[in-house]
Amino acid sequence: MQRENSIPRAHHPGDQPQGFGWRTIAAIVTSLVLVALTIVLVVEVASLPWWVSGTFAYPLGNPFCHEQVCGDYTDNAYLRNVFQPSYSLVLIALASSVFELVFLVSSMLGTGGRLGILITGTLGSITLLLAPIYFYFAMPRGFSGGPGPGWSMAFAVVAFFLAATSVAFFAVRHFKPIVTVSVSPA
Repeated sequence: MQRENSIPRAHHPGDQPQGFGWRTIAAIVTSLVLVALTIVLVVEVASLPWWVSGTFAYPLGNPFCHEQVCGDYTDNAYLRNVFQPSYSLVLIALASSVFELVFLVSSMLGTGGRLGILITGTLGSITLLLAPIYFYFAMPRGFSGGPGPGWSMAFAVVAFFLAATSVAFFAVRHFKPIVTVSVSPA
């Protein structure tokens, strides 16, 4: 039996610093892509029409309509009380997804923020879920038409938002950035 060298080493040959295995890198890249894609999807939810009535499409706050004529709800007090609060909820969800990305990057840089990922992701998901629920129950009953693609897509984006939050939260759990330590000459 051979005896190991008694000189302590900082690194043994073949050792990798924790946080730089291929699984960790794949998890970090995946979480960055998912959180960035969440931002894109929330913007898409905000820009699609939430109510479609014949040839008119009513987007939340964006005047761009996809292949239909935009309906104007600014003259109708009932519709203004439905669309503007719903749009505000979607914008809060958008801001939460942007802050989630900021917390993800800051936790990768070693400045903390792991709990911020969980808080902003959960609150953003809940806020985005509240938007179509509020919209549906606040919409006047006599108004013709039905929920549009933006309203329907909001539910799918809520599930995606929660999944991206979970992946990001657990991906940074084991990630430890390399920190340079200055050694004083003694």
